Amino acid sequence: MNFPEQIETERLILKRPFPPTFELAQKLYTVVERSRETLREWLPWVDQTQSAEDEYTHFLIDWCQKHWEESKGFPYLIHEKKTLGVIGAIDFMKFSETNKTGEIGYWLGDEAVGNGYMQEALKALEKTVFELGINRIEIKNDTLNDRSVHVTQKAGYHLDGIARQDAWDAYHNRFRDTNIWSKLKSEWLEKQKD
Repeated sequence: MNFPEQIETERLILKRPFPPTFELAQKLYTVVERSRETLREWLPWVDQTQSAEDEYTHFLIDWCQKHWEESKGFPYLIHEKKTLGVIGAIDFMKFSETNKTGEIGYWLGDEAVGNGYMQEALKALEKTVFELGINRIEIKNDTLNDRSVHVTQKAGYHLDGIARQDAWDAYHNRFRDTNIWSKLKSEWLEKQKD
C-alpha cells in the first residue's frame, strides 16, 4: 500500500513520524503526560510510557517506524496546523492485503478534546484508506469509553457487535467488553454522493 507521508485537512496535518527524533518524542510525551489520567483509563500502553525515552523507543521506533517499514500499519501523529503542535495520534493497523481490511485506532490529548479534531482526522484517514483500495475499516473501543463511542457513532460506523469480556482491564479491575464497529467502502462511497 502506498500510504502518503502526510495527510492535510482544514485544521490538521496527519504526519508520519519520520525520521523519529528524540525532540519529537519529548513533545509527544508531554501530550501523554498532561493527559495521563484520561488516557490510561482506556489505553494500557500509557502506564508503560514513563519517559520521553519510552516514547522514543517503544512508540516511535518499535511501533511507528517498524510498522511503516513492514507495511503492517501506518501510524500518523496529529498536528494542529495553527500551532504545528502534536495533539494526538491515529493509526491504520492490522492491515490485511488479502482481505482488504484494517483497523483504525486513535487518541487525543485532553487539551484538544471537544474541537471536532478526531472527527476531522478520522474522516481524512478513512478517505485515504478507501481510496487506496481497502474495503472494510474496523474500530474497536471499550463499551464504557463514551468519548470514543461518540466519535465512532458520529462518523457513521456500524456497530457489528460486542465482544464480551474479551480483555482484562487493569485500570477498572474488570474484564472489558469491546464494541466492534465497521464501515464499508460502499457505505463511504454512498455518503460521498450526499
